[in-house]
Amino acid sequence: MKKFTILTVLSAFFLTACGGGVPVDKSPQSLGQSSAKVLIEEFSDPECPACATISPQVEKFVMDNPTLARLDYYHYPLSYHEYAFIASEASECAADQGKFWEYLGIVFENQSSLSEDYLYSIADSLELDRVAFDACLDGHKYKSKILSHMSEGSRRRLPGTPTLFVNGEMVKWGGAEAFKAYLESL
Repeated sequence: MKKFTILTVLSAFFLTACGGGVPVDKSPQSLGQSSAKVLIEEFSDPECPACATISPQVEKFVMDNPTLARLDYYHYPLSYHEYAFIASEASECAADQGKFWEYLGIVFENQSSLSEDYLYSIADSLELDRVAFDACLDGHKYKSKILSHMSEGSRRRLPGTPTLFVNGEMVKWGGAEAFKAYLESL
């Protein structure tokens, strides 16, 4: 028992030391007020064409109705999308500088241009501190966060992306107007 305890403590020490000593917040990026009566949880892939259509509409609805709805955005990059995982990481690195939604919006608008070089160029276009951004992305600071979101999506048995939950219930997207009417009826 004593050996197990020593090994556990040493493992925790070395894992913390290798990770920079600061745990990464794994909670989703959020928009809207925490007291909103409607919680929208979106699982999305930055390289998914349907996500590029639906995600901005959900974001706009929440921005226009922050007291009605809150959006929690979860990363769910699909394995067959070559740049989805690193784009998810990059959006989190942009979040460190207050530019998550702007960064993600540019990625969605330019999916056909995605490459590692393009992800770095987005940081330039948003005038991010490139030293901090590059260190974050090159060091995979948010890898564990993305993996945590993916595990949550798997636990919830997502059928694909985008997947939306409203107040804990999976809902199908029927268009912006139908979604708005549904949310306002809750």
